[in-house]
Amino acid sequence: MATMKILFVNNGLAGGGVEKLLNDMLPLINESGNYCELLILFDDDAKYLESLRNNGVKVQIVPKKIYKKGHFQRILYIMNYIKNNDFDIVHANEFPLIYYCSIIKMILGKKMPKLVMTEHNTDNRRRHIKLSRPLEKLIYRNYDKVTSISDKVQGVLLDWLQPNDRDKYEVIYNGIIIEDFRKSQSYKRSDLLPGIGEKDKLLCVIGSLTEQKNYFFMLEVMESLPDNYHVLCLGEGPLKQKIISKIQQKGLQKRVHLLGFRKDAARILKTVDVLVIPSLWEGFGLIAVEAMASKVPVIVSDVPGLSEIVGEAGVKCSVNNIEEFVQAIKKVVNDSEYSHELIKLGERQASKYDIRKMTENYLRLYEQLVKYIDI
Repeated sequence: MATMKILFVNNGLAGGGVEKLLNDMLPLINESGNYCELLILFDDDAKYLESLRNNGVKVQIVPKKIYKKGHFQRILYIMNYIKNNDFDIVHANEFPLIYYCSIIKMILGKKMPKLVMTEHNTDNRRRHIKLSRPLEKLIYRNYDKVTSISDKVQGVLLDWLQPNDRDKYEVIYNGIIIEDFRKSQSYKRSDLLPGIGEKDKLLCVIGSLTEQKNYFFMLEVMESLPDNYHVLCLGEGPLKQKIISKIQQKGLQKRVHLLGFRKDAARILKTVDVLVIPSLWEGFGLIAVEAMASKVPVIVSDVPGLSEIVGEAGVKCSVNNIEEFVQAIKKVVNDSEYSHELIKLGERQASKYDIRKMTENYLRLYEQLVKYIDI
């Protein structure tokens, strides 16, 4: 098989799960002897831009003046970039790029490289608009391969689309660089939180400050926990100021600590007693795998995708059930035998989700598509 040339397209490079996957996977694709690059719509808050470029991955950014002109100009720019660079594969992530690339295929026809997309969530706003289903069916029909990051994500997608070409849909699980989390060194707790006591309990929530991640609910959980429970919140997002206001209203300033986006999340995980994921929905829950690989117990919302990934290795609580989360947190941090059992199960579970295995699965998929071109 000749070297493949692959273009990934993504909205940006902020500190979310999709961006973390691209940051970890793209250098491995180049390492495999193939070539890939990334095109993004904007570089605002681009946490992984420097990392990717330092690892030899070309990152092309749609010029701001074109981005600001709207959808048509963005589509035109991406289409010309594809036409002028002789790619074998174009791989789209996230809305609206999955729409853009589908439209470009309608225009370019057979001149379009093989088109792949990945579905990352069990829900989105488009599925709550009645008239969007026929449009979605058309958009997805233009893809040569549609991957989903978990069985549940694919199941929900197929129920929504009811496609005739089901054989082009495939599950490829996400992965992490497991060694990074297993080998990471913990901080001294006092380095993270000066003044923290020996009897204080340290929780962690990691994720963008958005509705999906359910931070306001976590504040209610913290209200119901004893005063020696602290939570570190890692992430940035549009709800930051509202979350800060709510923390102040509830008088939780000394116990809820917003640390922003952190590149040392692996070390922070090694330092805390438990990771809590109270999300309203999750297609996968990459951070749960990172915690399990770090030998940290996890407590999660019992939502599709996330429950599948955690399996029996984590504690599952009903969505938005304060009492269940409070009792689960107390049990995990105070019952060392129970906590140790969760840690052992988590290590085994995390080993299923290795970034190298994920990369190999995508390369196999790309090779199968490119073979059809060669024939």
